Amino acid sequence: MVMTEADRCLRCGNPVCIDACPVQMDVRGMCDAVARGDIKTAFHRIRETNALLGVTARCCPQLHGLCEDACVMRWGGEAISIGMIQRFVSDWEKNESKQPDSEVDTETGKHVSIIGAGPAGLAAASLLRRYGHSVTIYEELPIPGGTALYGIPDYHLPKDVLLYEIERIKRQGVEIKTGVRVGRDITLTQLLSDGSDAILITTGPKDLTKLDIPGIALKGVHSAYQFLEDVYANGVKAYLEHQTYNLGKNILVIGGGDTALDAARTALRLTGGSVTIAYRRNESEMHVYAPLLDEGKEEGVQFKFLAAPKSFNGSGGKLIGTTMSTMKLGKPDATGRRNPEPVPGQEFDMECDSVLLAVGRGPNSFLQLQSGLKLAKKNAIAVDDHYQTSMAGVFAAGDVTTGETLVVVAMGHGRDAAQRVHEYLMKLEDKHVSLYETYYSQKLSERFYQDMLFDREKKLPPS
Repeated sequence: MVMTEADRCLRCGNPVCIDACPVQMDVRGMCDAVARGDIKTAFHRIRETNALLGVTARCCPQLHGLCEDACVMRWGGEAISIGMIQRFVSDWEKNESKQPDSEVDTETGKHVSIIGAGPAGLAAASLLRRYGHSVTIYEELPIPGGTALYGIPDYHLPKDVLLYEIERIKRQGVEIKTGVRVGRDITLTQLLSDGSDAILITTGPKDLTKLDIPGIALKGVHSAYQFLEDVYANGVKAYLEHQTYNLGKNILVIGGGDTALDAARTALRLTGGSVTIAYRRNESEMHVYAPLLDEGKEEGVQFKFLAAPKSFNGSGGKLIGTTMSTMKLGKPDATGRRNPEPVPGQEFDMECDSVLLAVGRGPNSFLQLQSGLKLAKKNAIAVDDHYQTSMAGVFAAGDVTTGETLVVVAMGHGRDAAQRVHEYLMKLEDKHVSLYETYYSQKLSERFYQDMLFDREKKLPPS
């Protein structure tokens, strides 16, 4: 079945699916190899630039502006099921035919410290290690993985898949130190003085968007992000043995993105109660992957659109309900998106035992505030075009510089930043390399494709 699906690929001369992938995964090469039944070649083609194959196969919204959305087959019918083919290939390697790790270039004697073991940091570490640099990742949580570990439910991303791919990165020679919070246990200055030739900060998103709503401090009003972290960070089994949330049987989730949907589906599984997502816009504007939204509906998650909380109501300090404003979509903003506005006099009450807030996260601001790094909007770390911060030798990438993004987008930022770190360490700043142009400019793409077809030797930058 997977060979038949892969054989639908047209093997475009200018593969726009690769252009749409933040890590430039060789979709065309994968499909060509799978169609021929050569799963081994397919694995090595896509592992060349993607350090978390099984993760991105499961949690990338491929049809939302990424590879499948760009697939030319989509315009005449259905896009190639790139994510499912990728998932098959990664599972084949994990479960049936372990493949050797990527080769490492000659050791450079340079050492890079990466702060944060989330998707951006892991992708960066893999590339830097391939270049021959020594790499140590510092992670404050007891288990590496970042948002992919604690922000994505197990039913969506089985954690054994993530941990397996982290082990592959460790086998490259990447050291991961957990339980270390840089900025508290050790400073950036200490890392640089203790032997780090460069530092890359990839601490991700953390700071919650604050709602100025009466009753926000009531017992029973929770952060959906913290809820997911508490449930999944140490494993669901550990959480079930020491549950810290009493959600009750009537749960209201506020938000319209992936976190809102994940929190709702998780709460439904934990309680078996009634779970409703309230969103201030309509369904078509939800930032969720349509198949996952359909799954949530099938499981019993309910939805209330064009509704936003006006106040959280309580008794004795405990939440008992929420007063909601009926919303309408008003005039477009600068981006062309219509702003939701409350309709006067059309408030209504919703009973609930608990509320999970999923209204957005900004960058994790802890380290930059502790270290005095130059800040950008919403306390993000300010970086230049080479991902360099205001401190010499310190770089930053991923959600800590942009705010919350997709896993694969953060990985792409991490890889780009790692390339800049490599150029800095090897004094190649005047020989700036674009990873995309290196792998997939039209001339190189044609050569790379022919190399694949005829199994010739290639010499491209490592991944």
